[in-house]
Amino acid sequence: MAGLTYDDLYQVSLSSLGSAAEDWKEMVDQLAKLATDATDGMVRQSDAARWEGVNAGVTRPFIRTTAAEFRDAHAQAKSIWSMLRDAHQDLTAVQKALRKAVDVDAKKHSILVSGGPGSTVTCTYADRSGEKTKLKPDQVEYLRALEEQINHLLVQANEIDDSVSRALGRIHGGDSHNFGHAKYDTLDDAQRERTVQLAKKSLDLHKDGKELSNKELAEFQRLMQSNSKDAEFAVEFYREMGPKDALRFQAQLAVDASTGDDSTRLELAKNIQKDMGLTLATATDPPTGKDNPHTSFREDRTYLGKAWINELKKVGTKPLNLGVHHAEPLGYQALASLLRNGNYDKSFLKPIAEDMVVYERKNAGWPTPDSYHGDLDLALSLSDKKSPGWDPMTGLLEGLANSPDASTAFFNGSTGGGDSDLKKLSNLEFFTSEDDGRVWPSDKLSGTTHPDDDSTLPSKQALGRALESATTGRPYGDDGSPRPHTAGQADVFEKVVKEFGNNPDLIKHDGSLAVIAPNLGNISAEYMHDIQRAFAGGDSSGYFDPAGARVDFDELSNEGSLAKFLQATAEDPKAYATITHAQQAVTTEAISSALGDRGEKSIATTADLTTRPGAVIASLAAVGQGNAIAAADDSVEKIREFNENLETGAKWAGRFAEMAANHIPVYGDAVSWVYEDAQEAVLKHYTKDEEEAAKLIEENRKDYLESERQQSAKAMKQAFIDAAKQEGISTAPGTPGGQAADVVFHSVNTGFSDGRTR
Repeated sequence: MAGLTYDDLYQVSLSSLGSAAEDWKEMVDQLAKLATDATDGMVRQSDAARWEGVNAGVTRPFIRTTAAEFRDAHAQAKSIWSMLRDAHQDLTAVQKALRKAVDVDAKKHSILVSGGPGSTVTCTYADRSGEKTKLKPDQVEYLRALEEQINHLLVQANEIDDSVSRALGRIHGGDSHNFGHAKYDTLDDAQRERTVQLAKKSLDLHKDGKELSNKELAEFQRLMQSNSKDAEFAVEFYREMGPKDALRFQAQLAVDASTGDDSTRLELAKNIQKDMGLTLATATDPPTGKDNPHTSFREDRTYLGKAWINELKKVGTKPLNLGVHHAEPLGYQALASLLRNGNYDKSFLKPIAEDMVVYERKNAGWPTPDSYHGDLDLALSLSDKKSPGWDPMTGLLEGLANSPDASTAFFNGSTGGGDSDLKKLSNLEFFTSEDDGRVWPSDKLSGTTHPDDDSTLPSKQALGRALESATTGRPYGDDGSPRPHTAGQADVFEKVVKEFGNNPDLIKHDGSLAVIAPNLGNISAEYMHDIQRAFAGGDSSGYFDPAGARVDFDELSNEGSLAKFLQATAEDPKAYATITHAQQAVTTEAISSALGDRGEKSIATTADLTTRPGAVIASLAAVGQGNAIAAADDSVEKIREFNENLETGAKWAGRFAEMAANHIPVYGDAVSWVYEDAQEAVLKHYTKDEEEAAKLIEENRKDYLESERQQSAKAMKQAFIDAAKQEGISTAPGTPGGQAADVVFHSVNTGFSDGRTR
């Protein structure tokens, strides 16, 4: 790798490179004229001449050869110009991004950037005196992200430098007296050619039991990383490799790296797997207006199209023939490792996902390492040691978690039925039903084929993340504020509530899918306006209207599925915290909104309408929490876990504040206090004395719930008093506002009791 350092890239003037490119453009234009003159002049006159003897046998071929050399000279000059032009453009863009990161982003956060070993940087916080300061967690995270961003820019710059140098060498060739060597229209073409060359070399070496060197792997990784978002590079790479060779290459690399003791090689293979996934997402993302399912786009340089995807389906269900006799993976098992990275378009991921489901339904599983060969470290996926990738559904679900549109479409879809020999089964039921759904297989490095709780956790956790993505419209891990939901997202949530509301034991603390309860809690928090609206009987007042599409909970509310779903979900401490914070935030928001615009309604009526639904939800959450504490081996420790999650779950108040304009007709500081008060109310009234609460649950669960009812009533009464104060409404005893505050207290008690009986 060329040694462009941080100082080199930051300080260098690229104007001379730009001038060189312009000079070569002039050379290209002049040689184009000479080549044309040679062909249209000398060659044409030579061919027309009536030569005989020596002239006919020597001069005419010489003239043709000379004209061909002019054409080759023009082609070579054009290639050189293309390399210099693209190098100048690309390095200028990288340098601009580097200077922004250093001069704007770093300075804004008082971060010092200095050159590190080789082509790296070191970022440190400093106060105005230049002294290092003690960092908060969010500062540490930002520092790491900025350092990673700048180091990535340096990798890009060095790869551009290396690629241009390598391409110029091939363009010039080994014969200085002869034009006509490698030709490139763009730097991307040169980089793609080299990347394919290295991958195919790896496949050829593997036949003889050999491997690419670490230096070659590092070069491949830099090329792939630098071009992972470039559509033409991505498409041409995967098209030239073809589905089978692309999957064989990365699977061989993963297996070899995971079974060796070379940590450098393992890290390179891990990064290559990630970058190949990002590149595949780019290659399968159809340009706007080109996603017609009846069009193949076989020749489109910015989209792989249907022909390639159809070939992938054939490869997906066949062995890759890696030569690992006791563990021969199928194409889809290798593909799943790539799918863990990237936001994939639904036109690609949904049909692939459903094809994988069909294969599993028909074959009842996937090839796995043979347990008789002992502790095998064969891994197809290198991103997580707990999930080596033999269960491809883990990678698929992680891909869906990163691809919201595809995830929504998938969980609203189904397989089987029609002319199929499989009965129709929704994709959600396949992953959640104990009757017709999948049998979760083992996925662990030991090679043991029999599943246990730990070996099935990664795939189940991935299911929870995928469901979050499908219902929220955001990739899993995106901590932004809730967005208005689409009809498709709302449909998935309705299906989720129905499935688990009818089978709540699945997600209770000891259920087979209990691990996804935190995700279900997050989803419930996002849909809290819909949930409150359902418990308000439809809410003709509009206090709980969601910003986007509504979930149709009428049937689920009447049959009790929604209540059972929330109660079972709340047995998980994280889910309990998110549901509780979201309920309090939406209730407080509704009170404030209603008091500000209650029309002809009395204050007391408004108070009752806005607080009763939240009380029902608080009751359901309290019952779930009590069940989990009572069942715990150490109830004190379990209560401590609930308390700790109330602290970390407070972020939900901030998330709702960011989207408040969609729900509440106040702005600025008024919005801020609503959610700050909601957060404080939760921490004040729902945090428990661990020893006291544990004793109360052990002696009398009914008394524990009575205590919870009183705390909920106090929390919502305080929310009403704070909102009334903001509106200038007195809540002194005997006033309409004071009477309404008492109504809130009694309404919450009634609603809480209602929730306990659902």
